[in-house]
Amino acid sequence: MPASPQESHPDAPSPFAPELARRGLRRGLGIVAAVGGALGLSVLAIAQTDVGAQAIADLLQRAQPPLLLLALGSMTLAFLFMGLRWRALMPAGHRPPAAGLMAIVCAGLLLNYALPGPMGELGAAWFAGRRYGVPLAAALASGIAARLVGLATAALTAALVWTVADLPVPAEYERLVGSAVVAIGLGGALLALVTARPEPYPRLARRLLGPLAARRGAWGGRVAALLDTLDRTTDGLVQVGRQGPSAWLAAAAWSAASHASVVTGVALACAAFGASADPAGLLFTYATTTAGAVVLFVLPGSQVGWDALFLGLLMGSAGLPLADAAAVALTVRVHHLGVMVLGALSLVWLLRAPAHEAAEARHAD
Repeated sequence: MPASPQESHPDAPSPFAPELARRGLRRGLGIVAAVGGALGLSVLAIAQTDVGAQAIADLLQRAQPPLLLLALGSMTLAFLFMGLRWRALMPAGHRPPAAGLMAIVCAGLLLNYALPGPMGELGAAWFAGRRYGVPLAAALASGIAARLVGLATAALTAALVWTVADLPVPAEYERLVGSAVVAIGLGGALLALVTARPEPYPRLARRLLGPLAARRGAWGGRVAALLDTLDRTTDGLVQVGRQGPSAWLAAAAWSAASHASVVTGVALACAAFGASADPAGLLFTYATTTAGAVVLFVLPGSQVGWDALFLGLLMGSAGLPLADAAAVALTVRVHHLGVMVLGALSLVWLLRAPAHEAAEARHAD
């Protein structure tokens, strides 16, 4: 649904630009440094207490570095599967290499933390177009649809485990955890509705933001560009929906592989510290926290409360004691920071690499 001449803005810039990526790179590295420093200071502060020093010494004595490395490797592999999930929903004729898509996914993660709004999604789509010739609207639509598949598989897993498994959740928290599962399911259903029937939303956005887009200047141009992108993305979502069940099944399979890779990594981290976790509870913990984070993916810093939720569920549904749960949660957070550093390196490569390798991409893999 292209914008009418009256709705188009003469000064509308591109919705994403290299300058935004460079700004995100600087801010993202600053966030990594700040969070890493805060984690280090927190561990040092805990080590100053007798109980904390004893717990840390016990964890270090039990820790098995080879298993920790395997855990980090398994969790990193999930980002390769996320790239393949995205590719499964791209239009026919566009087959970017898996490693390149993994780099773009990591770069998008960094941009989501560093820039306001859903710039990680838009930036990833822009780089997929610049590097591999995927049309921006198609790349953005397939990326959003891939996120939906990730949400659906995680939410379904959480609901299934909650229904059939006997989790070691304390009785006083059963209603709270059950309510969270219901909320995650409703959030997933809302996103599914928006993705399945996206046509009304660009019209609503133009009604609300049209006056801003009509103004000349930087703000008006940026709003107009975003509205135009929303129009094109809506058309792209409609096209993604017409690809047939095979594309969606392939995306669901890659999504399941991604989830399994992270759960395996978390289980290996538990084993590395000699911790015994309830397998169903571990799966429920990951699926619940992942589904909750994906519901809020359009917000920057969407995982502000992720660590606390993950830590609480490791204790409440997987049966880990506080010290072991904290060690596993810290391992996952350190890995997340490492992926953000990988995203920064990917951004440097994407900004310097030659554009438009579409011909090579079609013959890759």
